[in-house]
Amino acid sequence: METVTKIDRRILRTKEAINKAFLELFSEKELDQITINDISERANVNRGTVYLHYTDKYDLLNKCIDDHLNKMFISCLVSGSTHEHLDLISALKPAFTYFEENYLFFSSMLSNQRTFSFRERMQQNIVDSIQVKVSMQGINQGMDQELITQFIASAFVGTLEWWILHKMPHSPQYMAEQLWKLFERNDIHPQLEIT
Repeated sequence: METVTKIDRRILRTKEAINKAFLELFSEKELDQITINDISERANVNRGTVYLHYTDKYDLLNKCIDDHLNKMFISCLVSGSTHEHLDLISALKPAFTYFEENYLFFSSMLSNQRTFSFRERMQQNIVDSIQVKVSMQGINQGMDQELITQFIASAFVGTLEWWILHKMPHSPQYMAEQLWKLFERNDIHPQLEIT
């Protein structure tokens, strides 16, 4: 059992080195200019090791995106809350903290023209996660649920993109508070309910 754990840790460290090397290269040049050789040299592994874990650089990019989007949403989960309504500041702060901790990834994805699909995937993941939680009572009564959801997701992704591309000029706590105040001030808060 101990051998399996050591092997798993070694594999994890190797994949982390490959991902880090890829993201560093991705922040320096276009995806088309990056080769598996570049990635393996930067990660200090041989080409075969990269191919052992990834089909090609596009597979590496997709798995990197999926991994970060999944981790982002896991970081936003509010566990053990007994409030009738979800405290969005408490949900937003972990998201901004995760973005801050993974700045290299998100800045690379959002600043590279070839990864416009990343922005779309992130926005769709946000839409999917909040659509089922938007309360259609109170201020949202009579509104189109899909429009509310798209508006909130677009506002969030746009604000996040601005924050990252401007090198995070404010703390995650500040960003969470300000975004929530903007939603409240404009009476567009989603009234998310815990189900």
